Amino acid sequence: MPEIIGVFLAILTVIFVGYPLFQKRQQKVSFALNHRAQELEARKAEIYAAIRDIDFDYQMGKLSKEDYTALRQQYKTEAIGMMKQIDQTAAGPSLHRAKTTGAVNNSERFCHHCGQPVGPEDQFCNACGGKLT
Repeated sequence: MPEIIGVFLAILTVIFVGYPLFQKRQQKVSFALNHRAQELEARKAEIYAAIRDIDFDYQMGKLSKEDYTALRQQYKTEAIGMMKQIDQTAAGPSLHRAKTTGAVNNSERFCHHCGQPVGPEDQFCNACGGKLT
């Protein structure tokens, strides 16, 4: 009897583990673009945290006015550059092509999470599932 239960559990385990391999529909995900966007968002969050920290340190009297001004300007410049990179990554090659050719198609929309084109009536991205604004 214990052998039958062991064989039954082994068969169930093989089916459970192998099930995803036999699915007919598999979703292809663009990891490179999504990964880059996640890295940029994480760096932007770090910059914002650093700005909050230097604001707090200045209010507590740990930083002089000159140091505070210099550090805040440095982080502010870095944050602006990071936001530009995020915009370029989110827009993808279509926006770059439109900028270089001078023709911008206003009906084209892109997901701000993964940069994939979306339809004008879509509320969610077909590629990543992100909510569109």
